[in-house]
Amino acid sequence: MNRLTASLLAALEAFIVVAIGVFLPLVPLTLLWAIQYDFSVDWFVFWRAAADIWLLGNGVDLTVTLNEATLQIVGIPDAAESFVVSFAPLAFALFTVLMGVRTGRRSVRSGSWLPAVITSFAVFVVFSGIVGITAINAIASPSAWQAFVVPALVWALGLVIGVAIELASTDDDDRIVQRVLDLRDRMPSHVDTIVMSGIRAATGAVALLIVGAGLVVTVSIVVGFSSVISLYQAAQVGVVGGISVTLAQIAYMPNVVIWTASWLVGPGYTLGEGSIVSPSGTITGPVPSIPLLGSLPGTDLAFGFVGLAIPIVAGFIAALSVRHRVVAAIGIRSKIASLALSALVIGVIAGIEMALLAWWSAGAAGPARFVSVGPDPLAVGGMCAALVAVGALVGMASGSLERVASSARSAARGMHSHDR
Repeated sequence: MNRLTASLLAALEAFIVVAIGVFLPLVPLTLLWAIQYDFSVDWFVFWRAAADIWLLGNGVDLTVTLNEATLQIVGIPDAAESFVVSFAPLAFALFTVLMGVRTGRRSVRSGSWLPAVITSFAVFVVFSGIVGITAINAIASPSAWQAFVVPALVWALGLVIGVAIELASTDDDDRIVQRVLDLRDRMPSHVDTIVMSGIRAATGAVALLIVGAGLVVTVSIVVGFSSVISLYQAAQVGVVGGISVTLAQIAYMPNVVIWTASWLVGPGYTLGEGSIVSPSGTITGPVPSIPLLGSLPGTDLAFGFVGLAIPIVAGFIAALSVRHRVVAAIGIRSKIASLALSALVIGVIAGIEMALLAWWSAGAAGPARFVSVGPDPLAVGGMCAALVAVGALVGMASGSLERVASSARSAARGMHSHDR
């Protein structure tokens, strides 16, 4: 495939991803406009709302200014001044990243991935900026420069991941790949192995932790289903409103999973200033009547810290999966120190990755005490690094213990046969 065709296809995919991302919230909002408001409100209001949702989901801050009439309805006197909303529904960012991975991999297969990726990124910048400009209004106004830059960076993250995955799985003589390989060849082989194995194992450990958090969220919703239904009934939002609330909660489900992973690690998360949800207990204070909050753990958690075993087990499994590579690279010299260093590298990288996820999932959800919701990235990253490193250390040492036991069994068999 020639460069022009590859670039045009990548540009088209970027436009389609922006369009789908905006239309996902626009469709239910348009139904709300038709059913609930009977076409009496300007439709462009709902377009701006959909654009705001998509931009917020991709990391763009919204500045909200409420007039006096709205303040009386909301009942929050502290909101008289403008406040920033940065609590992003990460389902939109996840969709953007996954589509970026797909486009990046397809660009590599086309044979002209660099111009295709650059063109795709440029098109995404243009159209996300257009969406941001059309969303500016007196009540909720997105940051203009962030509208051009931040969603495109989310898209670029997916592109880079997709390109890296595809290049790693092909044998093409790509110049950039060769330069990277040349840089790696200049490093000592055992250092390169420890670093690369650490990245793989740490990413695997974080993935296992996220999967475990997803299972915990599922169980929590099932156990607290009666409370969730009660909150739905108390809200009295009607059928259309109930569907809208459910879709909004689905959009924030990746945040909930990351928050649960932070809970499993230990520090937990906050639902506003003065609140805490952690294995040691739950203190929330007054919070909005969001149905999903009905599945929160209670204040009496006798076995709350059992969840700390999940990151340890994740680190153990991840380290065990790369141990043979590390052992083959380091040989017999400084084996114990190198294995311990590998476990430490796995823990540190896992902590950094988890801290980034915690930071991405948190933000400002409103005025007053809701200026900060979500986990503390530093606390989550530090605890995750420590727990995963402990599990990784056990995983790295387990092979040595197995080898010692095997040698002992062989020696015992040899002595037994000699006695005969």
